[in-house]
Amino acid sequence: MVDRKLVILIGALTLAGCVAQSGGPAKKRAVPDNFHSLMPPQSLLREDTAEAATHDRSASRLAYVGVWATSPDKCAMMDQTAFDGYAVITPQSLRQSGETCTFEPGLTGQGALTFQASCKAGRKKMSRTITVAMQNSERLTLAVGGAAPGRTYVRCHLPK
Repeated sequence: MVDRKLVILIGALTLAGCVAQSGGPAKKRAVPDNFHSLMPPQSLLREDTAEAATHDRSASRLAYVGVWATSPDKCAMMDQTAFDGYAVITPQSLRQSGETCTFEPGLTGQGALTFQASCKAGRKKMSRTITVAMQNSERLTLAVGGAAPGRTYVRCHLPK
């Protein structure tokens, strides 16, 4: 009889210990302010996209360098599927849907630039005028080939 009571007591204490060690409420993950403009992880991006996204603009003073999309939600599609409405800008190149251009880096510290670029779309090569106007650190207007007034883009960000 004593053994049976002891077994029941040990069983009850064991169950109580399991229930008491629940760990409390789950911690909520903080959502970053730039959540809507996040790109896929760097390991899934093309080389020029990763270069543009990680470029140290404070050192180069080339504010236009970065990964851009016409709306924040398009940032998540970067290099994952074909779509219109993006611009990958490195210090010496611009890639948009169906076209890649190369150019000499612009003057540092300027909010608006116009420069000549050598562009390639498929097998066709051409010279184009590119105009970049920074609206602020997160928005720019880009016009390629004299298209006026250009398109407005938002900066895309890498997840941390």
